[in-house]
Amino acid sequence: MNAYFTIVLLGFVLFFIVWGLGWLLEKMTHTMLRTTQDPGSRSWYMLVGPGVALHESSHALGCVFTRTQIVEFKPINVERKGDQILLGYVKYMKPQSRFKNAVINLAPVAVSLVLLIAFAFGATFLVPDRPELGTNALDLLSSLINVKSTPALLSDWMYPLNAIAGFVYTFLYTFAELTVINPVFWIIAFLAMTIMFSNAPSNVDIENASAGLKVIVVFNFIWLIVAYLLPSAGWLLFGLYETLAVLFSLALAFAAVGYGFFILVAAMARLRSPFQLLPFLGCILTGVAFYMMGPSFQAVVSLAMQTILSIGVFIFIALPMLMIKSLRR
Repeated sequence: MNAYFTIVLLGFVLFFIVWGLGWLLEKMTHTMLRTTQDPGSRSWYMLVGPGVALHESSHALGCVFTRTQIVEFKPINVERKGDQILLGYVKYMKPQSRFKNAVINLAPVAVSLVLLIAFAFGATFLVPDRPELGTNALDLLSSLINVKSTPALLSDWMYPLNAIAGFVYTFLYTFAELTVINPVFWIIAFLAMTIMFSNAPSNVDIENASAGLKVIVVFNFIWLIVAYLLPSAGWLLFGLYETLAVLFSLALAFAAVGYGFFILVAAMARLRSPFQLLPFLGCILTGVAFYMMGPSFQAVVSLAMQTILSIGVFIFIALPMLMIKSLRR
């Protein structure tokens, strides 16, 4: 094994992991959130509706990109048909090209990835002492591209994993430094969850994109063999897998933020009103208390640790309440 082989493997595997996480999150909402079982309700429109609209808009964008005729486009439309519910759709003239079908049906993955990256870097620019994170991403990409020309790094198959893991940790740490009292922290967390919802593939998406997915899988397996035997051949696909590895790793980190927000929402949704607000209020008040302690306290307890402790208070309050039957829905 060599470092370039690891990079190709990351670019290949993380694509399916990020896609699968969107699918899993959608399934979890139907199991853990009763609000999602009532499409058209106010809470449904707040939590799930934006993801549905983004998902269908991504398909429409795929149609525009491939110059496929759109017959009808409704990004969000709760319509009951017998025992089924139609939640937005894009009707288009199905192209004969397998490539175009794959682009249209995989468009939500591409759009969600672009948005995750955009919000990820947007979040870091809001943290005053971490303006260099975007530059670090470019430096990381450059180092991964040049690993093929550095024998010592090329022979170390763990180098890409360690480098990417360090960057992802820096990103998550930076995001945590926003703290829970910053509205942007919660806005970005909500958007992360929404984007992961939009990333979820439907059965129709998987079926229509199956031919394109097979091509992607076959090509990646072939290139993995090439990367293992002749890593210098990576110059032919200059920066492709290196870019995918960095972007999908960052998307995975941002998806973790969305999952974290979903878990908090799911916990609150299972409590009766108005008790469901208590964990959230406890979390915010803890953050406010930390802020009121001033710079001397912050010199001892970092902003990121304050965020972790505040979320811990949320869990500490929510778990006992969830065990009390009279407080659960």
